[in-house]
Amino acid sequence: MKWLSAFGCILILLTFNPVQAAPGSHGLSLYGPEGLKFGPDEPYPYANPDAPKGGRLVLAEMGAFTKLNPVSLKGVAPQGLGNLVFQSPMDSSAAEEEPFSQYGSLVETVELAADRMSMIYHIHPKARFSDGHPVTAEDFVFSWELIQDPEYHPFYKQYFKDITKAEALDERSVKYTFGILNQELPLITGQMVIFPKHIYGVKGKSFGSDFDEMAVGSGPYVIEKYEFGKYITFKRDPDWWGKDLPKNRGRYNMDEVTWRVYLDPVAMREALKGGEYDADQINSSRDWALDYKGDFVQKGYYIRKEIPHTRVAGMQGFVFNTRNPLFKDRKVRAALALAFDFEWSNSNLFYNQYTRQECFFDNNPEMKPQGLPKGKVKKLLLDLKKKYPQYVPKTVFTKPVGAPGEGQPVAENLALANKLLDSAGWKMGADGIRTQGDQKMQFEIILVSPQFERIVEPYKTNLKKIGVDLKMKVVQVAQYEERLREFKFDMIVTGYGQSRSPGNEQRAMWSSEAAEQPGSRNYSGIKNPAVDELIETLIAATNREDLVAAIQALDRLLVHQFIMVPHWYIAYDRVVYWNKFKSPKQYASQAGFLTNLLEWWWYDKEQAEKLKQAMKKGAAITP
Repeated sequence: MKWLSAFGCILILLTFNPVQAAPGSHGLSLYGPEGLKFGPDEPYPYANPDAPKGGRLVLAEMGAFTKLNPVSLKGVAPQGLGNLVFQSPMDSSAAEEEPFSQYGSLVETVELAADRMSMIYHIHPKARFSDGHPVTAEDFVFSWELIQDPEYHPFYKQYFKDITKAEALDERSVKYTFGILNQELPLITGQMVIFPKHIYGVKGKSFGSDFDEMAVGSGPYVIEKYEFGKYITFKRDPDWWGKDLPKNRGRYNMDEVTWRVYLDPVAMREALKGGEYDADQINSSRDWALDYKGDFVQKGYYIRKEIPHTRVAGMQGFVFNTRNPLFKDRKVRAALALAFDFEWSNSNLFYNQYTRQECFFDNNPEMKPQGLPKGKVKKLLLDLKKKYPQYVPKTVFTKPVGAPGEGQPVAENLALANKLLDSAGWKMGADGIRTQGDQKMQFEIILVSPQFERIVEPYKTNLKKIGVDLKMKVVQVAQYEERLREFKFDMIVTGYGQSRSPGNEQRAMWSSEAAEQPGSRNYSGIKNPAVDELIETLIAATNREDLVAAIQALDRLLVHQFIMVPHWYIAYDRVVYWNKFKSPKQYASQAGFLTNLLEWWWYDKEQAEKLKQAMKKGAAITP
């Protein structure tokens, strides 16, 4: 499913039926028409239809952006661009009761063929780009054809690859034809960015370079001003064509949204406490434990809050680039993973805020594999073992999912790591570094934030105990993105977010094809035909039971490849925001804090004045 939402969990008790829509339906659900929880005239339950418009929201971005094109291959786009300026045909629901449902955005109604191999969108007659040009079927077809441009990001090439044709039936109707029966594909199509052909289709213009300094979309905001490396300000378009649609009631309430760029996390943290920007989701356990507890919190100047969520945890960790010959051996990867002492880090660095990640679909009782494989999951894995014996390890059947060495004393794990390295032919050298032939066991981890140095340091110390030399290097965002794009790294820290309905995006993460595709998210370089087959199995699943079985089989196989050193997750959002905003009663936990703030919260003018006056006097804010 989506590449946006990711971390969360929910126990899904719905029956998985074929995606379908009645003629002229206002939306689509993975679970059939009955899966749509909201009618065509209903706003979302996590919005306040009466929320006032106005005010300014200032946020922070770590690292500089270098372009204003949301889907081109090279460069770094600013935060907010993809959902404030540009629109997709459909709008994905963030309601907990809808694992994967969409409602019309640029599209007024949708018709899905009975065989689910084609779909017709009827574009909203009022849809306009920010320059006043109507949104037409020609723009939809152009946007689909644009994906084949060499400078279009390869993630989306993988994501939309099963759409074989897009054709304009008339000015406001466009038909999509699908190459395979894929339950998610009609909904995936609804996530495509729609570009104005009259702007981005000008002959002689390069999509990958000529549109780095302009952005014309059909979304609720336009770019008012920006300076690369410093800031970008979005201004709410008072004439936005979609402002009166039911699903947009109480949405996009801020008149201005600005992101300020910071290059140092300490400066960024102090800037929030000093009021230079308005809100943040705190990702550092140290910062959460030690900061944001002073006088300003006691007086109510800013709010410090833990908001529970139910998102699938996904997986974060240290990722091995198996394109490096050093990491080709599964035993070596397992040994290196054993050197990470999560229990020590959680106690000494993270203030016991985290839970160790055990698999790629953690924190979800339906999707997370439990115990040893059985039933459909076991059959899938046994069939793959017969077909690809060297690619499905025996441990898939004999050991449950879990982080290597989880719960064992670090001394035992290091002893086992030494045995594994010995058996793999890596001998301890006189200088304390293992060697195999002319190759030393040393590699580099690149980091985009110096905050992670304190986390890597104890891992580096443990690696040294088993004869491994790890070096750390912090690089600027633009360089980091370039090295990721070209797979020019040994190890990185990254996360693989997962949704409640995994699908096509798994190709970009784990497929053999993606391993060869610069810019894909297959950072580990895993090339495993059994994994490839499981990805296609889950994509083609026609019921929920088969989908979950394929997910659990894939999860088990990935865990036992040791392509990552599993990190941790947390089941609540740690947020800080200045006390001048109000929120709806319901928190859209599937969307995360910053999306809630951007899309559904509002600036409270009266509260902002109370804050201003209280700070002048040094007094607490009165209720």
